[in-house]
Amino acid sequence: MASVVTHAATQTPATAAATLLNALITMSYQFFGVTPDHWCRVESLKEANWTDQQILDFAIPFDNKTGQHNKCHMYDYNYTKAAQLGYDAAVTYLHDLADQDTPRVVSCSARDFNLTQHESSVVTEWDLVCDRRVLYSTTQAANQIGYIISSVLTPFFTDRFGRRPVALCMSVLALLQGLASCLSPSVTVFIIFKCTHSTAIFSLVTCNFLIMMEMCTPSSRSTFGSLFSMAWAVACMMLPGIAYLIKPWRYLQAALTLPNLIFLLSWRFLPESPRWLLLQDRYKDTENLLVRIAATNRRKIPSRGALRAALTRISHQMRSEQYQRDHDNEKGESEHKIRDKALVAFRYVVSPYSTLQLAGRMCLLLMVWIFVSCAYYGISLNANNVSVDLYFYMFLGGLSEVPAYLLVMVLMVRAGRRPSLFGLFVVCALFIAVNAGLMFASTNVPVSAKIILSLLGKMAVATAFQIVYLFTAELFTTHQRSLAICHCCFAGRVGSIASPYINDILGETAVWAPSAVFSMMALLSAFLSLPLPETRNQNLPEADYDLVRVKEEDDSKNTISTVHSV
Repeated sequence: MASVVTHAATQTPATAAATLLNALITMSYQFFGVTPDHWCRVESLKEANWTDQQILDFAIPFDNKTGQHNKCHMYDYNYTKAAQLGYDAAVTYLHDLADQDTPRVVSCSARDFNLTQHESSVVTEWDLVCDRRVLYSTTQAANQIGYIISSVLTPFFTDRFGRRPVALCMSVLALLQGLASCLSPSVTVFIIFKCTHSTAIFSLVTCNFLIMMEMCTPSSRSTFGSLFSMAWAVACMMLPGIAYLIKPWRYLQAALTLPNLIFLLSWRFLPESPRWLLLQDRYKDTENLLVRIAATNRRKIPSRGALRAALTRISHQMRSEQYQRDHDNEKGESEHKIRDKALVAFRYVVSPYSTLQLAGRMCLLLMVWIFVSCAYYGISLNANNVSVDLYFYMFLGGLSEVPAYLLVMVLMVRAGRRPSLFGLFVVCALFIAVNAGLMFASTNVPVSAKIILSLLGKMAVATAFQIVYLFTAELFTTHQRSLAICHCCFAGRVGSIASPYINDILGETAVWAPSAVFSMMALLSAFLSLPLPETRNQNLPEADYDLVRVKEEDDSKNTISTVHSV
């Protein structure tokens, strides 16, 4: 354990920077879209220099139940004539300005905003309220669509070119795209940039996560998995402070993008995955990496000859029969080269489903990822429906994830993966269901009660989400691992894409409804996790049949054991 900690400490800045960047971009959705009070814009009255309060009193319906003016509708008056009469005369001759005794209430096409509450957001700049509210939700959905694109493309690049070079390329792309989005002239362009930016960011995170998982021993995997995610919690606590100090959304976007320089500066500490190097038959590079790791960990390694022999055997163990057969097909039968390459590519893509057992495992994981992603992002970005201060809620949400990630280490070591998931999902479902029930039963629920219940639910689902991530990586071989994680992330984005629409659209109908939906999803995840196999204290599988067992000489066994311990 000590040896792993020594070397892992050198790569922590790079991996932590990637996670921090991801959190800043993903969780900033509500800060970009801060929505101040708004009402229908009546152009003729604005041109006549009526005050905002006069327009509200004269043209906008008032709801006695909510104690607020309507945000999306106005009275159907002759506003041109009202502007000519002036406010006092228009109020006196109000009935003459309507076509009927009781004025109709109609929807409007543009709004005015109370800019004293918030001077600049994507909502105020592009009028993303009322019938255009769906565009605001789409700005967050675009972020998750970028995750889907990344989930499709990343495994091909990482398995072809390696984890480390892809991480560098994605970091540069993320920096350029993030800065370019500050110049977006329309909400459409902004949505496109959000999509491409998140694609690069998530590819960067995936590369770092794969390197970390493929460098750690079984006993340290849960520890470093938790530390890898701790940067997410730190970013969630930093984000409200940054957003509070930098209110204009374009400047905020630039401020959240520039930390990408941290990764670029720390990239040199990031090693390539030795497992990937072995799969590429790059023995010399693997040897050099192991020598560096051994020097960092102050461990002795065998002679170069013995080391090469051990690495060769390990490389053969890591290749499943199907994987080897695919490469044989690719190299032979030149007359059917295109067909063979297509077949090899297809087998590669479906390799996580190559057996009935693996296919069933993947189906369960895909459904769990959909539900846990929707619940996590939905609860995290539900401040408006819970009716709490956005900055305070986000900070407390990040703070609640610190013990959540520390809890991961304890639960995965003591209780195991499957029991921990079941218990955490049930706890999350319980707290969020109680919160939904209280909001349904009364409109006067204490804010403190809603915050506590929401954050306890978020702590549970955040812990479960982290375990699901690590659990998925442990259930597949090195050849399948990148694909399995990306397939599951693809499925998870279906849930996270749905979460802003559930919060924004369903939440306008009933504030308690989103919490009820998220509670149900957490409960379904609990039961879906039960059939999954336990992986506590087990080595990462290297082949479809979990490490080919070859009868070897005692000295050879000792050499391989030494290589693994380095």
